[in-house]
Amino acid sequence: MGARSFTNLSLYAFGLSGVWTGVGSGILPFKVLEVLEHSSVEILGYGLDKNGALGLLSLIGLSVAAVVQLIAGSLSDRNRRPGKRLHYLLFGGVGMAIITVLFGYATTFVSLLAIVLGMQLFGNFGQGPANALIVDHVSPSRRGKAAGVLILWRLLGAGIITVIVLQFMANYDGVDAREWMWYSIILMVVVLMISVLWTVLSLRTQVDVPVTDVKTFHNVSSPARSTGFNPARLNLPSNYTVFLIALAFAVFAMSSLQVYALFFLQDVTGLQNPADGADTLVIIIVVAAGIAVVPAGWLSDRIGRDKLILIAGASGITASTLLLFVSSIEAVLFTGVIFGITVGLFLTLTWIIANDLVRKDSAGKELGYTSIATLVGAASARFFGVGIDELNRVSEHLGYQAMLISVALAFVVSAVVLAKVTRSTGHNAVHLSESETPSIINGE
Repeated sequence: MGARSFTNLSLYAFGLSGVWTGVGSGILPFKVLEVLEHSSVEILGYGLDKNGALGLLSLIGLSVAAVVQLIAGSLSDRNRRPGKRLHYLLFGGVGMAIITVLFGYATTFVSLLAIVLGMQLFGNFGQGPANALIVDHVSPSRRGKAAGVLILWRLLGAGIITVIVLQFMANYDGVDAREWMWYSIILMVVVLMISVLWTVLSLRTQVDVPVTDVKTFHNVSSPARSTGFNPARLNLPSNYTVFLIALAFAVFAMSSLQVYALFFLQDVTGLQNPADGADTLVIIIVVAAGIAVVPAGWLSDRIGRDKLILIAGASGITASTLLLFVSSIEAVLFTGVIFGITVGLFLTLTWIIANDLVRKDSAGKELGYTSIATLVGAASARFFGVGIDELNRVSEHLGYQAMLISVALAFVVSAVVLAKVTRSTGHNAVHLSESETPSIINGE
């Protein structure tokens, strides 16, 4: 109970995010290079190089993730039994662990694509229902802190596992030192299973009551119950639809700075080895974001979501504006601290607001739509790269400047819209008033 229960709810995210980022950043690039050494990859007659092949795998994977999260979340809403989400999480975690092992055997682009799709299928089959664990188990007055702990474990998993995998893969050789890939795979699989089992087993003993409060709030004036699995029919609250649009803008802003960081360092700061600078920048951003997430959740329960989301927007605008004027790696790293705080605030607050807006009886399905918004934002950021290249040809660094201005505008739109949504729904208060919670069911 207490603070530890938030860890029980969230630890699965450590393993899932660790595998996704560890594979995506540490193993997949090496496998793409190996595949291209033996055969070419063509799409509609156009030959793909390493970045194109890697980007294609990423976009296809994100598309599968969005669909599977939505379907699995919808299916889990149909089962009204306590602990209904845990079976999905366990099955998805075990399946993802098995598929991850197959990475060591991939030798063609088709087999690599099949393994990536399998990972997304199983991983998001567990992730979709797990998205609703906070709604299932935490009272509205404490969801801010719970979301902060969840995002913290997600960041820790992504950061720690990826750093270790990258260190292992630095010793990797496709002929003479293949064991380092297997060390990486074994590490990720073990961590994944421990973290998933921790959440599943710890919550199995607490499925009859909410984890942190025996009072679960229901708004009887909310729309009628979901009819179950029918992801094609939106039937979403209007405020939640607006929230999803704002989330896509936030994801676009954060993804743009992440995706093009390496080339930005190389072209704008003139860094001879941009990979070293990128490593340092990633560490700074992850640490700053990790420091921000728990206080953000705690404060959102006390001073309101809208004030913090406006602070997050201002922080994002500041970071992107400062990058317009940097010319050294030191200035970029300083700005990275501000951007890390921005990421921590947006990741936490968007998840809190999503949990505030969804209806409990269809939480899995409705939270699944956040993966659609994430896909739209992330894909838009990646397609923006073509425009960056074209504008850079017109004038030096013009493409990067356009990107940074677009990022600043996206942060403005996202923050203003999210603040309006929280105010209009009545979820912004520290504690829900009696008029907003006419029915309080004890011991549910």
